[in-house]
Amino acid sequence: MNTAVPVAPAASPVWFRALTWVAPLMLIVTAWIPDDGASKPLPVAGSVFLTLLGVGLGAFFAQVPRRLAYILTDTGLRVSRFSGTFEWPYRELRVRRTDAGLGLRVGGVGLPGYYTGNYTFTGAGYRNVQAIASNTRGGLIVERGGTPYYLTPADPDAFAQALTARGVPELG
Repeated sequence: MNTAVPVAPAASPVWFRALTWVAPLMLIVTAWIPDDGASKPLPVAGSVFLTLLGVGLGAFFAQVPRRLAYILTDTGLRVSRFSGTFEWPYRELRVRRTDAGLGLRVGGVGLPGYYTGNYTFTGAGYRNVQAIASNTRGGLIVERGGTPYYLTPADPDAFAQALTARGVPELG
């Protein structure tokens, strides 16, 4: 029986959300602003291309956070993100509760409501973690093969309890 685990709601600062949406809006708007000083104006095809690129980037930004999901199956923890879905067997996992969060992004994606990739970690025990999260705070660590993954379920305590009930050891 599969049990979907709600992901924590995004809590990005307003300035970060606004800054994220500036790129696609700038592509769309600037494609159609005439440049009176230019000897050769941008062709209509170029304006259309930049507009479509901006719309596509905006659609990508809107769709990415919706792909993040955690599902407890009979055999393991299934994690879905924009780049694909994978399942970790429970016997390979360890769970650790933490009050710390993500630091600087080393590599990956950082959008409001969607953080994946390698991040520094602000807590003790780890320098870097692999994030598959909707937020930079309020998550927990799930270790697999010695690699710490930072996940952000809506209720980290209930999620940790559900994992331990399925045989996942809790680290101190």
